[in-house]
Amino acid sequence: MRGGPTTLLALVPALALASPQEAAPLQEFSSDAPVAPTVSVRGDVRLMGGVDTGFEPAREDGLGEHVVDGWGRASLATDVKLSPSLRLVVEGRAFWRGGAQKGFERAKSSFEPFVGEAFLDVYTRWVDVRVGQQTLAFGANPFFAPTDILNPRELRQSFVQLEPEDLKQPVFAARALATVGPLSITGAWVPFFFADRYDVFGQDLALLQPPLGVGVPISVDPSVEDGLQPHLLETERPGLPGDVGLRVTSDVGRVKVGGSWVWANEKLPQVTFDPELEAVLRARERGEPVDAALLLSLQERLSAGESLVTGRYARQHVVAAEASTLVGPAQLDVDVGFSPSRTFYDDRLQPLRKPAVSWVVGASQAEESDLVYSVTYTGLAVPGVGAQEVLFLMEPGTARGQERTAFFHLLVADVGYSLLGGRLQVGMRGAFEPIQRSFLVAPRVGWRVSEHVHLGLAAEVYGGPSFSAFGYFNRNDQVLASLRLVL
Repeated sequence: MRGGPTTLLALVPALALASPQEAAPLQEFSSDAPVAPTVSVRGDVRLMGGVDTGFEPAREDGLGEHVVDGWGRASLATDVKLSPSLRLVVEGRAFWRGGAQKGFERAKSSFEPFVGEAFLDVYTRWVDVRVGQQTLAFGANPFFAPTDILNPRELRQSFVQLEPEDLKQPVFAARALATVGPLSITGAWVPFFFADRYDVFGQDLALLQPPLGVGVPISVDPSVEDGLQPHLLETERPGLPGDVGLRVTSDVGRVKVGGSWVWANEKLPQVTFDPELEAVLRARERGEPVDAALLLSLQERLSAGESLVTGRYARQHVVAAEASTLVGPAQLDVDVGFSPSRTFYDDRLQPLRKPAVSWVVGASQAEESDLVYSVTYTGLAVPGVGAQEVLFLMEPGTARGQERTAFFHLLVADVGYSLLGGRLQVGMRGAFEPIQRSFLVAPRVGWRVSEHVHLGLAAEVYGGPSFSAFGYFNRNDQVLASLRLVL
């Protein structure tokens, strides 16, 4: 199984596959809501197991492939309507997983409980305010919009199998929504920093993979390595003032138009190695002798307390324009954004700060139907790439040689069809990146046993060069079975 790497620092969330429908929001208050408090409870449990179609030999360096995987997710939320102007939501979530290499070598498992959405809504005549753990939405496209970067992403699972609500992780924030004449204005402040959830090594979706030629940074038993990873690549985390976002929309005839601005910390660390340390590591990877003077210099600098590796979260401004409208049974949306400086990586994994222009064009089913679909094209242009620079996973090595504007294009689609009165669902997700011709195809079939029990069978098939967006991991394809229990 393959997935989105650390080197997709510039592409995440662009590689998060869109779903044809957004997760249904919790019910809002109406002006005639009853005064007496009401309580509703919702929740579900999802289990999935996967087996590779081919078994690669086990490795002892921590970079081996899992040939069997299993994971589970559970959530339980209580929605309390205290009055027509107050609402309280508290949700708990849990995530567990396990896996093993061929022959059940390096088997491991982990369990992680955490807070999901947990917020208080206050509704007034002039403004609606939400404070607490929440999911924020900026832009027309629900998952690809350039300014939709306030929530960290879940990067530890195959994104083609994730439910939409699992991709964006709730973050503690204060959000205000007001209507001023024809304008709808949203302001958001995220005072505390939350990073993306990712693995550095030892998992099929980890950031370090064998093709990189980079060793595992630590040597520990598999049973504890996953618990150590969230902070391995970082040396400091941002503090106040936190992240800030502003969005303004308005209806112009049948078209909803708007603009947004976000000033936020990137959610993956910008890792920089000291040149002398990098030279030593590269020499060891190639099996070459290390210069004694270089080793002595490193020893002296370490003794003096110098930092040879830094992992910091850079800040970026992003501005974007958006538009959406209905055309028959379909919703069309367009987003265009610009950032004067964001982090990319070259083919030696050195961070590069470059301006970037991104755009998204999407079409999705907007009416109730047995056929549900979503098609999205997203692109990225990065000007000022140097003649000796190659943007990792975005460009082939042949791009090196002249200063240029680098382009990345991605087409993703999701289609599903319901049969037998909705009991049987068949569908497919897919993505294609044309520059290096990498792709993924993920067919699926589901059976609704009852209102509360759903079974599923799916597959993941990947292709492309080793350093392309979908071929980076050189992972085997996988067959997966799932069970979902809805409370």
